[in-house]
Amino acid sequence: MGLLYSHFGVQDATYTRAIIENITLITLILGYVNVQIGIIGDILVLLTDLVTISLLPQLGRLDSFIIKDVLLLGSGLVLLKSDLRHHKAATLSCFASTS
Repeated sequence: MGLLYSHFGVQDATYTRAIIENITLITLILGYVNVQIGIIGDILVLLTDLVTISLLPQLGRLDSFIIKDVLLLGSGLVLLKSDLRHHKAATLSCFASTS
């Protein structure tokens, strides 16, 4: 986060993070149609939550802001596992139908 603040300033860094989170939302929604886009969305969820959790030392205390991101990190892992499983099944069925 400090890198964003030093390059963009506080307000533009906040806008940049909001844009990244909206792109994450869109990729998660599109993941219902295309598993590969869903995997990208899952990875973006994990990355944004890890960045937020990294702010814990600066906050100095565990509050609902961090707990929310820990829960989202867990749900991102579950989504990633599910999408990877669906991607593997689709890939295997594609190879089975061509042979």
